Amino acid sequence: MKLQQIFVAVLGFIAVLVFVVDSITKFKNSRCQSKFGPELNERRKQLGISIVPPDWVVYSKDDHATLWQSPKKEKGHGFKVVVYDGCELDGEEDHYYFDSKKIHDSVLDIDYKYVNSKRKKDSTVFTYQLGNHLDTITRKQADSIFLANHVKKDD
Repeated sequence: MKLQQIFVAVLGFIAVLVFVVDSITKFKNSRCQSKFGPELNERRKQLGISIVPPDWVVYSKDDHATLWQSPKKEKGHGFKVVVYDGCELDGEEDHYYFDSKKIHDSVLDIDYKYVNSKRKKDSTVFTYQLGNHLDTITRKQADSIFLANHVKKDD
């Protein structure tokens, strides 16, 4: 009987400990993640990465990413996904629309990967979707698409 009580007490202690550690981790992560929105715009400008415009809203958020979206439904910078692992910034994706926001229109995505504990070198990948066709393109090609469509990179 006494052994059973000790076992129940140990299990209860472990359950409380897991709950406390999980709560602390979630608090720490949410505190860090709030630094990856518009607060990071100066660093983004220095790195040549599109900013989170001041009028954008959080469309969705979880433990590993926040999706910021433009309140306007027009061509240009449509949304940004900021990806993180706890307090470590992992990458960002910027999505630009050149027609309306329909699936068959043209979309240019810029995917940035930051140097961090898992990655020794940063990288930028540009992809362009026209209808159902998707290509990886160069920065120069992306700049030409922006220019041809009268869209600024930070719009």
